Amino acid sequence: MSKKSEITVAERQILDFIKFRSNEKHRFFGSNEYLGDSIGLQTTSVKNMVNRLVRLGYLTRTMEGNMRYLQYTGKKYLSVVGDLSNYDKAYLRKQVAHYKQEYNDADQQIELMKIEIEQLKNKLEQKDNQIKSNNQAISVLKNILAQLGIDGDKLLELSQKVCEEMFGKC
Repeated sequence: MSKKSEITVAERQILDFIKFRSNEKHRFFGSNEYLGDSIGLQTTSVKNMVNRLVRLGYLTRTMEGNMRYLQYTGKKYLSVVGDLSNYDKAYLRKQVAHYKQEYNDADQQIELMKIEIEQLKNKLEQKDNQIKSNNQAISVLKNILAQLGIDGDKLLELSQKVCEEMFGKC
């Protein structure tokens, strides 16, 4: 009868991956999120498992500034994975899919912005036409006032006085 392992299969996967990504000279510095994405585990599960592996003496954890480093201590365990290059491939496929989605989202945003720009151009053109129409109306009124012999500035002055008398302030 075989003796039950001290650590779970998922914890052994984490150890295998950390051993695969590091050696005596290069410590593992990937985040819990990276570990989880690489081997298919939730970030919080990875965090709990890493803490447990440190407590059991399978890993050491050191901090340098705000960088966390994990290193396999050499404590024996039964490995579960032979070739870990598939983990890298799976992680890269996931990253490619993520960036493709971001690209598509950005492309849709650009298309929506183009539509909005066209709508704003149309509104601007309408406002320009309104200004031209108002300027034409003002010109016609000035001509009528001139034909009646009424000075436009005098008319403005009179209308201001009437407004003040009626409403107190204009």
